[in-house]
Amino acid sequence: MERQLINFLHSSLHIAQFKQVHALLITNSISLAPLLIQKLLNRSYIDYAQKVFDQIPQPDLFLCNSVVSTYSRLCLNKEAIDKFVSMHKRDTAIDCYTVPPVLKSCSSLLARDLGKQVHSLVINHGLGHSMFVQSALVDFYAKIGNMAAAKQIFDGIAVKDPICYNCLISGYSKSGDVSKSRKLFEEMPERTIVSWNAMLSCYAHNGDYFEGFRIFERMLAENCCPNEFTVVTVLSMCAKLGNLDMGLRMKKYIDENNLYHNMIVSTALLEMYVKCGAVEDARREFEQMGERDVIAWSAMIAGYAQNGRSIEALDLFESMKSEGIKPNDVTLVSVLSACAQLGSVEVGERMGRYIESQGVDSNVYLASALLAMYSKCGNIRKAYKLFGRMPQKDVATWNSMIMGLAINGFAKDAFSLYEKMKEVEVKPDDITFVGLLTACTHAGLVDKGFEFFKSMKLDHDIRPQIEHYACLVDLLCRSGRLKQAYEFICQMEVEPNAVIWGTLLNASRIHLNVELAELSVSKLVELEPENSGNYVLLYNIYASLGRWKEALKIRCLMQSKSLQKKAACSWIELEDKVHRFLVGDLSHPRSKDVYSTVEGLAMHSNWSYDFNLELEA
Repeated sequence: MERQLINFLHSSLHIAQFKQVHALLITNSISLAPLLIQKLLNRSYIDYAQKVFDQIPQPDLFLCNSVVSTYSRLCLNKEAIDKFVSMHKRDTAIDCYTVPPVLKSCSSLLARDLGKQVHSLVINHGLGHSMFVQSALVDFYAKIGNMAAAKQIFDGIAVKDPICYNCLISGYSKSGDVSKSRKLFEEMPERTIVSWNAMLSCYAHNGDYFEGFRIFERMLAENCCPNEFTVVTVLSMCAKLGNLDMGLRMKKYIDENNLYHNMIVSTALLEMYVKCGAVEDARREFEQMGERDVIAWSAMIAGYAQNGRSIEALDLFESMKSEGIKPNDVTLVSVLSACAQLGSVEVGERMGRYIESQGVDSNVYLASALLAMYSKCGNIRKAYKLFGRMPQKDVATWNSMIMGLAINGFAKDAFSLYEKMKEVEVKPDDITFVGLLTACTHAGLVDKGFEFFKSMKLDHDIRPQIEHYACLVDLLCRSGRLKQAYEFICQMEVEPNAVIWGTLLNASRIHLNVELAELSVSKLVELEPENSGNYVLLYNIYASLGRWKEALKIRCLMQSKSLQKKAACSWIELEDKVHRFLVGDLSHPRSKDVYSTVEGLAMHSNWSYDFNLELEA
């Protein structure tokens, strides 16, 4: 009977069969209980294994270690620590296999004091010379940020394997010490794929993407084969740099090594395409994914929103819901961003109702995005009502409300809210002052704008960014002070960008200031040579002043550069759907009906016009 039970336990069982075996063990072979526990742990049936374990009067060390290790492996860190503490209270001996999973759980929970107590036990039990224990201690201290202790233990290891090197490299990486990470990496007598990935992650984590690419190139040159983690890290760096060429190289590697079964890799590839502006390629990748989780859906929706394709983002969101995928916060924030870009009151209202039905008030991140969307769609009353309902408000929430009031022309209310923000001791940041300066711009309050600009530097020690300078240039231009705006641009502490010169150019067009318009265009040609709009504005200024010779030169210059005026579009919202039209556009499914109606309206307009002429005669 016992032999049959052993054979049965070594076969593939589901939970119901395990329970049947357990019943037989109780009546026939209770000595096989440890084997049953091992098999349950191997299948991650931890709760049932714990019940069987509790029935054993004196479990041996191997069994205790197995239970603690399984809890830690399943990220049930509190349970792992509790089980270890229970072992210690029962005076159960510990060995070099007990300590690593406990230290892993301590670092995961940032249980610094408890981890140090485990270190004391290691010393008391004479386990300090075990390579397993030493590597676990290096990893623990590195993860809690105590790099001095991690380095001290590392230096005490007689024979260092790649694991302890990798732990210390990762620790230095997270603490931002790239040079020490690289020094250790170069000292390694032997490097594993984990070593290369740790160094690659170090550069990615600290924003040195070009050096990260060089490490990747070296990795290939030294014939170390990248794994999924490598590919995802490199794709992430490509996305952050907008480096589509390197991204396509990784795509080729993915194809050649058949990594498409991994959803994480596919999602990283999709995000790379999106961040590089290759939205169509991203959608193609999305459609080819055999399985799509909420992260993949969110990445594609965010991609459309980030690239200004709001209608596609909202259509995909509806498809996501129809397939029964529950959106997460990232999805909903992207949808709200798309609504805000579209500026559609009806779509914004519909999405707002859906999101509020999910219970948004206590979610600061999502509520702030909803508040911003209501503001950008012109529903400032609803935005303010939501703001008042929120039990918790962070600086982003206050900023969203201040900006909402600013862009809707409620400058005084924005200033009052800023004063309340300071009263409740929420520290303003650079975004706060963008909102305040925007309020001044919309209200034409030049002196007030410069007061805020000085205050952010003197009172709050916030260094002005390009956005703050852009607001003040816009403020001066809207007030007709073009000369002062130009002088302010020349005195800026940061290099003026295309937005700032574009603002001055537009103001020069309104006030027909040819000198500043020509100067602005000369700067814009350097910053964005492919933007035809700058040439068109200067052409219109010349045309308005009757300077046709100069206007013709601009048109010839555009032709020589093969620049064309970008086509504008019109859109209407009908029955909860947004319809977009270009000049001569035949892509709409009912384009024939549209043009037929337009022609009818044009004829009606002509008849009305002739009839009025007859009356006037």
